[in-house]
Amino acid sequence: MQSVISTSTRLFRLLGLGLAAATLVAATTAATTQFQAASPGSELELVGGTGALVEVVQGQETVLWTALAGTVSNITTLGWPTSDGVHELGGALTIERPANGQAGIVDFGDRPMSMRFDLNR
Repeated sequence: MQSVISTSTRLFRLLGLGLAAATLVAATTAATTQFQAASPGSELELVGGTGALVEVVQGQETVLWTALAGTVSNITTLGWPTSDGVHELGGALTIERPANGQAGIVDFGDRPMSMRFDLNR
């Protein structure tokens, strides 16, 4: 009889842990905010109806960003395609995981074509 009670108790505990893990995953949602420039050298503008999850301030070579809702987990920056006169070159690409997910600086060296911020909320 003791083993039946012990087995059902373990099963109940495992189900409780599984429910707790599912609740935690549901509470942590992912969101993405994307900014894009209309032409080389122009300002980044919010794309789509993603809302203001991140605020950006653009300089000539850097972009200052601040998370307004959640924590930024990943930043993808894409530069404009260029040519060396003979060959068409793709734009530069950087992907980074910021140490501080609340605010930071992306030093891209030029005004980017687009930036995507992945957030955990």
